[in-house]
Amino acid sequence: MELSIDLKLIREIVFKDEQLLKEMLSEWIEDSEGKLIEIKNRLEKNNRDGLFNKIHELKTNFSMIHCYTGIQYCEQLIGQLENHELIQESEIEVLNGMVKSVKQQILPLIETE
Repeated sequence: MELSIDLKLIREIVFKDEQLLKEMLSEWIEDSEGKLIEIKNRLEKNNRDGLFNKIHELKTNFSMIHCYTGIQYCEQLIGQLENHELIQESEIEVLNGMVKSVKQQILPLIETE
């Protein structure tokens, strides 16, 4: 599943400095993967408040790269939590797949000289 991303905002933040862009994108990957680990941990512990916060943080990450599919999916999960609905592990795996898809698009940009 390839998701649409737009790096315009990050490019503006780094004033089009390609080395800094690579660092920011690398940080995006590391931070997003870390948030996913935290989301899975909070799901296992049934920590709804922590789950809400981490999903909201991941939504912010998706916002930085204008990944609307990721933003909308996070909003859907946040809505479920606000409505006191359960979130399934399979739904978190969808998020995981989204982060992996974005990572596959970002890695070639980081690895170029």
